[in-house]
Amino acid sequence: MYHTMTWLLWLVAALLPAMATRNPFYLTILLVAVYVDYNTIGRASPLVGSWRLFLKVGLVLAAFSILFNTLTSHHGQTVLIILPRLALKAGGVTFLDLGGRITLEAVSYGLASALNLMAILLIFATFNVLVDHHQLLRSIPSFMYQMGMIASIAITFVPQMVSSLQDIREAQAIRGHRFRGIRDLLPLFVPLLTSGLERAIRLAESMEARGFGSDTSSRSRKRELTHKALILLALFGLLTGAFWYNYYTSSRWASGILVLASILMLAGNLVAMGRRVERSRYRRELWRRRDTIVSAASIISITTIALISLVDGDALLFYPYPRFSLPSFNPLIGLLLLTVVTPVLIAPQKRRRDHDSVPRRNLRLS
Repeated sequence: MYHTMTWLLWLVAALLPAMATRNPFYLTILLVAVYVDYNTIGRASPLVGSWRLFLKVGLVLAAFSILFNTLTSHHGQTVLIILPRLALKAGGVTFLDLGGRITLEAVSYGLASALNLMAILLIFATFNVLVDHHQLLRSIPSFMYQMGMIASIAITFVPQMVSSLQDIREAQAIRGHRFRGIRDLLPLFVPLLTSGLERAIRLAESMEARGFGSDTSSRSRKRELTHKALILLALFGLLTGAFWYNYYTSSRWASGILVLASILMLAGNLVAMGRRVERSRYRRELWRRRDTIVSAASIISITTIALISLVDGDALLFYPYPRFSLPSFNPLIGLLLLTVVTPVLIAPQKRRRDHDSVPRRNLRLS
């Protein structure tokens, strides 16, 4: 439906505020917007099961975050309840301090951290459902083909595991197995582990049959060592330039030249590595008008939120200590977060044919 680059910009536009704030108002708006994208566009994807798995994992982690922060953080002035205190010590050092003063500030900060974690997980889960993984891998630069192979294995791991788990549960249900407790997980876990190992062996055999990484000639090794040495030299130049810029203010122009030369060296080396890899495309993705609209909205959101964070560092901040107070709300930031639902607003609508508009044909049976 959309170009891969469009979904990448959408991911950055949704992920930037989720990682920059713990304000529950902004995070709630972001969660609702992401759910609208999933519920409207993502339900037709065959990877819906992975989204639900991410949701369940996120709920468990969120509940643990709230409970842990509530029981271990004893700061704040608004005391709700006082529980018996349990301290774990070893060698005079306290490793874990549970109970004691339960404050409203600790509960609110734990809730904000849970919302932050849920937002990040669901953004990645929705992106995983919406994007075309094959096109995503094709968009990886050619010099990163090894990383592309690793990314393809990592991306398909969760959907394959969910599919295998569903097949195993159906097979066990046909044999009369009923899940009643933790002890009944063993008949599901062992076949799941076995199928995962079989897929890994098949993948390794197919990679070996296709000659993946088989170029071990002396010339190839020398070329690879040269590229690695140039990359290390460029990174060392960037580090030296940054150090020079911070500690020798009288000659910052020299550090700028060094940083620019290091960036050019790094970019040229990566381009040279990419030219050694032969790639072919059967069909290129089409860039449509709706991709331009969604990309422009995402870029505007990213740029504006970044500028707001630089100009006013407290705009996205929420810190309930020492006394709880309601978090601030900027309508402009809330409006920018709603740009996440732009793909839903301009998505192509399926044309529904009315039953009466279909021409009827009179068929004669002979």
